[in-house]
Amino acid sequence: MLEFIDVSYEVSGKEILSQLNLKVPLGKTLVIIGPSGCGKSTLLRLAMGLIKPTAGQILLNQQPLSDPLSGENKLSRGMVFQSSALFDFLSVYENIAFGLQQRKKLSPEEIKQRVIQVLERVGLGADPSLLTKRPAELSGGMQKRVAIARTLVMEPKIILYDEPTNGLDPIMAGVITELILQVQQSLGVTSLVVTHDLKIALRVGDEIGLLFQGKIRELGPPSAIMESKNPLLRQFIAGIPAGSLRTNGEW
Repeated sequence: MLEFIDVSYEVSGKEILSQLNLKVPLGKTLVIIGPSGCGKSTLLRLAMGLIKPTAGQILLNQQPLSDPLSGENKLSRGMVFQSSALFDFLSVYENIAFGLQQRKKLSPEEIKQRVIQVLERVGLGADPSLLTKRPAELSGGMQKRVAIARTLVMEPKIILYDEPTNGLDPIMAGVITELILQVQQSLGVTSLVVTHDLKIALRVGDEIGLLFQGKIRELGPPSAIMESKNPLLRQFIAGIPAGSLRTNGEW
């Protein structure tokens, strides 16, 4: 459904991604792990079309992302940002309804029903007073769930998650992890998750890829990833400092 073909990306002469090739399988969850600064978030911004590759091609439904997309494809992707990126000046209801009000020809009552439905899906439907609260009145975990609800309300076919458990305590990180898994299984969406958290990668990923120095260095199901002898991957899993490993991947 989403494919990167020889994709490179540079900023001020510095290469972030280098001839990267990657496929996100239809209806599956692909998790990209790797150290901070390896280009994981850049990969997501490219997938959303927020930036363009320096070289190579990105395909969405076998159509180049740079081509004019149909109305359906324009709405086929949704992104859950690392910081949740909620509008501070809007209520929870207004944050979730915003995209529908801008892009969908729905009545106010239909929009309200959709908002309530997605809040129930993310486990926030029990408290009606939540609708009028502002993001600053919510915990970090609740903000993350509202951000996921805002994405789900647009009914995307592809959901991109940028460090979805970053900054959360272990219990809430587990809640968000299970929510991501539930969304994928119940809605059959295609998901691309970038994270440095190995626990969430192993729990939600149908496939896990290691991104290092602009390329995918290892790719496979969780069981194969954990058994891999790739020194770069072993370093990441063990949390060994980068200086302990040469750039050619040898100990």
